[in-house]
Amino acid sequence: MSNPILVNLRQAFLNAPGFWESSPSSRKGNWCKLVYGLDKNHTDGYSLEGSFVSQLEELAYQQPGLYLSCEQKGRKKQGNQQRLYYLFLLEAHGEVTILKEFKSASKEWAVPLWPEIEAYLHQQTNSAEIRRQELLTKIQALEFELSQLRAELAVLEMDQLKPTEEEL
Repeated sequence: MSNPILVNLRQAFLNAPGFWESSPSSRKGNWCKLVYGLDKNHTDGYSLEGSFVSQLEELAYQQPGLYLSCEQKGRKKQGNQQRLYYLFLLEAHGEVTILKEFKSASKEWAVPLWPEIEAYLHQQTNSAEIRRQELLTKIQALEFELSQLRAELAVLEMDQLKPTEEEL
């Protein structure tokens, strides 16, 4: 995982390319979550494993990664309330890339997000595994080179310990 970066998440969102209907805000009923897993035993927000983000509109340290923002639209009393969802990436350099934007009033609203979330998680797992294999290969090569250098050093030290013809 990357180191946290100092960013105004809402401002970074507003700077993302595209024309978005709204943006993350901390108004009552709205929320934003850093997503790092899926639990398909649920079809709503409980299927998204992660931590909620409280500092959306001020400069704060945020973890680069996959985020989901939810904003309530319409009035509940008037029966026209929908929720607007944004799935987006916060890059390590502070820029935001919007992956998906959609409205839903369904209780199973999270299901349409699963393919993008799974793809992101798979990519992260694969890139971490690839990097792990690269590091293991490099360590093995360095350990081999180190053993060769130690053997060469041992030969040199043995040569120094042998008495010369003059010493005999």
